[in-house]
Amino acid sequence: MGKKSKDKRDIYYRKAKEQGWRARSAFKLLQIDEKFNILSGVTKAVDLCAAPGSWSQVLSRKLYLNEEIDIKEPTNLFYTEALTQVQTPATNESKKNENVKIVAVDLQPMSPLPGVIQIQGDITKYSTAQEIITHFEGEKADLVICDGAPDVTGLHCMDIYIQAQLLLGALHITCNVLREGGTFIAKIFRGKDSDLLTNQLLTLFREVHVAKPKSSRHSSIEAFVVCQGYFPPDGFDPKLMTPYLEVSNKDFSTLEGINRVIIPFIVCGDVSAYDSDTTYPLQLKGEGPYEYRAPVQPPIAPPYSFKPEPTKSDIDQFLKKIDEAAKRVGLGLGADMKSLNDSVRKLNLTDIDDQESCSSSNFDDIAEDSCENEAKTKDMFDNGPYFDLLLKVEEVKKLKVVEEEPEATIELRNVDLKNLQELEFLCEYESSDPEIIAALLKHVQQGNNPHTCTCFCSE
Repeated sequence: MGKKSKDKRDIYYRKAKEQGWRARSAFKLLQIDEKFNILSGVTKAVDLCAAPGSWSQVLSRKLYLNEEIDIKEPTNLFYTEALTQVQTPATNESKKNENVKIVAVDLQPMSPLPGVIQIQGDITKYSTAQEIITHFEGEKADLVICDGAPDVTGLHCMDIYIQAQLLLGALHITCNVLREGGTFIAKIFRGKDSDLLTNQLLTLFREVHVAKPKSSRHSSIEAFVVCQGYFPPDGFDPKLMTPYLEVSNKDFSTLEGINRVIIPFIVCGDVSAYDSDTTYPLQLKGEGPYEYRAPVQPPIAPPYSFKPEPTKSDIDQFLKKIDEAAKRVGLGLGADMKSLNDSVRKLNLTDIDDQESCSSSNFDDIAEDSCENEAKTKDMFDNGPYFDLLLKVEEVKKLKVVEEEPEATIELRNVDLKNLQELEFLCEYESSDPEIIAALLKHVQQGNNPHTCTCFCSE
């Protein structure tokens, strides 16, 4: 059952075995040829990164053996012994085109194919290009193809980069062995820089197309560039590209003329603008000192907005207002408020965790390590300055004017009421006050013990 499952899922995998192809990728080259007619008139061809040899097999059967291949009908490989015993051989000596020369290059060895010369070489070395020319007896190729790809990692950005470096190596060989007007075909991984890649190739070819054959899976990011009409600029020397196949070498100062323009563009791409995926230092060369700037127009009413936690400076300013207002109404916070302010200034409320406030009722639930002295902390809740702060809020609420009081009593209290209006922000006008008080209590709960003191409130 397991052997048949892939035959069900992948029709091209099944047809490749039925028609005698070494891999399903043979259909990709056949479908590209069906659309662009790239094999017409070709007598010298180079297959880079050839193993296991499916594209070389297409060249062998189409060019060297002169087979008419209909990719929609099952065919059989000419040299398969099991097939030759039961049917007429696909070819004979008279059909072979001895003028055709095909060179396959790969670092790995490959099973032999009729009419295909194999070279185990590195496409990043100029010596490989020289060896190819030797097999062509000093002449150059009509067609260069490359179906090479790295072992994908699943990280598309990394895979695209490695494939681009592999394409650069293939282009390096192509520029050294391809005749003017020749054709170059290579696999690419489509990404955000596909347009840049097309423009790079257009500096060397008259036409560049990006093709996606039917046999290429839709889920794959692979595609193929079909570059026709090789026409390098006058003065371009492809041998000068070889040192720059080393990624660390980016010194182009020795290049001159057209090579000073073409080679850096082919090797590095467009460097005229910032790369959106690159992390740059805050201090850029040629710019003034870095300074943080807030957004020009922040959101007016974002759905994720929430009230920030009170900071130390907020509470310090808040207590200053209380101290001034309390002195005016004679509630006597003076000396004790100084102790309270000193203790609050030592707090770092920005580090307070988001958790519910603790009160004297749930004091027993505090973790053992949150306070060094439980008795001292409990006394602070009951008698300390923070508790007095809460009492002061309640005191202001009680000192409201009662409508039933006589007019004389109201007149006698006018001065006090005028002063009390300054304290009403504790209850009404300062929306952050409850949060500040809660923050103070939470900080006490976590073991930050300020000086204990008691302030006396007038009844």
